[in-house]
Amino acid sequence: MNLIKYSAVGMLLFFLYSCEDRWNEHYQKQSETVDMNIWEAIKQHPDLSLYVQYMKEFRYDTLFLKDDPYTLFIPDNQAITNFTDTGSVSPFILGYQISRHLIQSRSISGKKMVQTLSEKYALFENTGGAIYFDGIPVALESPLYKNGKYYVMERVAVPRPNLYEFFASENPILTAYIDSHDSVIIDKELSRAIGFDEFGNTIYDTVAEIFNMFEYEFFPVSKEFRNKTATIVFPREDDYNAALTDMAQSLGSLYQDYSDIPLTWQYDVLIPYLLDRGVFDNMLEPEVFIPPPLPDTLKMKNILGDSVYIYYTPADKVLCSNGYAYNYEDFVVPDTLFKGANRMEGEWLLQEIGINRYAWREEVTVTSDVSFAPLKEYGATSSNDSLMRVSFTKGYNGNFSLEFNIKTLFPRKYLMVVRTHMYVGGIYEVYVNNELVAEIDYFDYVINRELWRSVTGIRYRPEGSFNRWDCWVDNKNEYGDLTVKFVYVGPGQVTSNGLVIDYIDFIPYDE
Repeated sequence: MNLIKYSAVGMLLFFLYSCEDRWNEHYQKQSETVDMNIWEAIKQHPDLSLYVQYMKEFRYDTLFLKDDPYTLFIPDNQAITNFTDTGSVSPFILGYQISRHLIQSRSISGKKMVQTLSEKYALFENTGGAIYFDGIPVALESPLYKNGKYYVMERVAVPRPNLYEFFASENPILTAYIDSHDSVIIDKELSRAIGFDEFGNTIYDTVAEIFNMFEYEFFPVSKEFRNKTATIVFPREDDYNAALTDMAQSLGSLYQDYSDIPLTWQYDVLIPYLLDRGVFDNMLEPEVFIPPPLPDTLKMKNILGDSVYIYYTPADKVLCSNGYAYNYEDFVVPDTLFKGANRMEGEWLLQEIGINRYAWREEVTVTSDVSFAPLKEYGATSSNDSLMRVSFTKGYNGNFSLEFNIKTLFPRKYLMVVRTHMYVGGIYEVYVNNELVAEIDYFDYVINRELWRSVTGIRYRPEGSFNRWDCWVDNKNEYGDLTVKFVYVGPGQVTSNGLVIDYIDFIPYDE
């Protein structure tokens, strides 16, 4: 019985001793508290004399006349000497090393954005027991004084640009693209009525503001936050232009270098493609982008919440005041963006105006003696699971034409391929840029047992009730829109009249 009692007492003493060790270890790691003004403590530090000199020169020492708490990130004398060899210490630089918030390293794990007196944000990190301020190692952490604490660094921290400012310097094409999404909106709450015009309309003293759709959808790159950051992977200007030059030379004699690539194509195709695959929430480290073992491909969630495949390696990480900016290790323009087929889905010609009710989009021109309502039909065998159908009365002999534009096509020869319903049609003339390129009689599907002979010599085989027909387009002489027009000539001998478009492909053809 005594043995059990002594054993229990021994275990209890061991447990208490272990707890005491752990608590002692915990508290010994934390900074002690000193009942002293932080400025007096700094002035006693001989390695910080140059810092004290500049603080007095710019009257920052007056901050410590009261007991308001501050956290200071102080470069030592050698750091300031190295900095002044190429630059100069200014109030803005000094203010960037000071925060109005009390920052205790033990309270922070990982990354935290810290607002400074310069109204810029800096990055404070506590990772694996090491402390960094804007990526600069902290050599010394002071005790907690009655009005703050300080950290000593061996380099001067320079205010970082935000992501917008960084790319304005490193690749202005991106900031120009962002600026193109500016619009002016009226602040109805701040605007006030001041009278009426001659027609009785209210006249307002208008207060307007700039609204940027890019910053709304992706990330407010020109603003800084304590708890909101982003990572942007986008090529630097030289790499971007070099890749465009390679693209231009692969397009043929009409294009020589990057300056020949239309800006509209870059805005409509290339830059959105890069942003969809290159903007992410939070500050992502390079190891996040390490691809998995083959044959798997790295898949990540972009800032829009979409899953995207990553086929590049980011390089040259730069810390900004609201995130990370990366370059590409080896940037090339994917040839699928300018050499692959350009597909227009038939249902893109429609807009929904009610439940299962559709109308033609404003940019679509339809001429008809009789109003026929278009439909969007769904089907598993359709491209994109849907298609456009407009049905006529059987034997309709009136007029009907459908005209629309295909965007972002480079000048070259194309094979135009239309996937359609074999038994809903008639006789059509097809025009591209006002030039007749094909005459299509849907009854030819019946005559040829549902086969269609391509202009290339191959045969298109039926896919259920669907098949394709094609024609050459060789009158695209400059970059831009291409106008397509279907003109109904007559009913022909098919059982149902109308027009069905699942998709139209424009496939570059190099002879």
